[in-house]
Amino acid sequence: MPLKSGVEKLLYVEREEPAYVQVASVPEEYLRLLLPYAGVYFERDEQCDMLSQHIQLSPFSFWIQETFTNEDIILCPYTPRPIWALHFMYRSSVRVELYQDVSFSLEEEECNLFNLVSDLHKVPMEAEQEMSSCHINILPEDIRELAKQYPALRRLANKKPANITAPINKQPYYINAACDFLVQKMLTCRHVEVPAHHFLYRCCIELFTNFAYQDAHAKQRPFISDIFNEPSFRQLFTYLTDNPHINHSVSQLAEKFQLSEDVLQKGFQMHFGMSLKKFIKMITMMRAFELLTEKSTPLSAIAHTAGYKSWQNLNQAFLRYYSCEMEELRRAM
Repeated sequence: MPLKSGVEKLLYVEREEPAYVQVASVPEEYLRLLLPYAGVYFERDEQCDMLSQHIQLSPFSFWIQETFTNEDIILCPYTPRPIWALHFMYRSSVRVELYQDVSFSLEEEECNLFNLVSDLHKVPMEAEQEMSSCHINILPEDIRELAKQYPALRRLANKKPANITAPINKQPYYINAACDFLVQKMLTCRHVEVPAHHFLYRCCIELFTNFAYQDAHAKQRPFISDIFNEPSFRQLFTYLTDNPHINHSVSQLAEKFQLSEDVLQKGFQMHFGMSLKKFIKMITMMRAFELLTEKSTPLSAIAHTAGYKSWQNLNQAFLRYYSCEMEELRRAM
C-alpha cells in the first residue's frame, strides 16, 4: 500500500547524546505522565505533539514515547546506531513501512524484539490518532555479556539477525499479565537516582527474561487443563499482586485455587512467561523495596513481612536480586 500523505516527523528511538528539554516547557496536560527520574523531549506544532521520556540504565536504555496527531503525518523512527529494542505497544495500531514493499504491523497490546539499524523508516498516522509505546534498547554485545550472569538470556544472545530492521521473533507476542505488571511498575516509578536505577534495571532484566521464555516456547501448545483453568490462573495472578504482603507456598495456593500443584505451576508459567516461584519472589522483593522507603519501618519488620527469619537473610536475597544492600539503598532514599 502506498504511504498516506502527511508531513514527515523525525522520532528518535535512541540518541548518541541526551538533549533533554526543561520540564517547564512541557504543557500542563502532559505533566502527569512524567517520571521524576526521566529526561524529557517534547515537540509541538500544528500537526502533532510528541512526548518522549528516557532513562539510561546501563546497559539498558528505557524509552516512553507518545504521539498525539492533529493532522495526517508520517512518523519517521530513527536510531543513530544499530540496537535491539524490546518494544511494547500500548495505544493504537500502526503499519511500519520498513523497506520498499516490506512493512510490519505494530498492534496494540503486542510486544516484539526488534533489530534496528540506522535507517529511516516510515509510520503513517491519521489525524486525531494517539500512539503510546515503550521500549528497552540494548546493544547486541551487551545482551551477550548479560547472558553470562543471567543464563535465561542465552538463547536471545545467540541470535544473529540480518543487517536490516526487522523483528527478531518470528511472530509477535501479546503482552502477558506479568510483562504488563512490570511495565506498569516502570511507568509509575516515583523513585529517583540510585533507587530508581536499581528498581528499573531489575524490571528490564525480568522483561527480557520473560520475553526469552516466550520466544523459546513459542511453538509449545497449551494443555487442555491450562485452557480449562485459565480463569483460575487470572484469579491467582490478581490475588498475588493484590496481596504481596502475604507469604504463599505452592501447596497453599494449589489448595486455595483447587488445582494440583503440577497444573498450577505449569499453567502459571505458560500463561505468564515465568515460574510461580519466581513471580512470588519478584513481588516479595518489590514489596521489600517499597517498605525501605518507609524509613521508620525496621529492617527486621521488613524481613518478617517478606517471610525471612532475619533481615540479614533477606539482605542476602535482596543483594542478589537488586545488586545492592538494603541499608545502602535506604541511605540513598
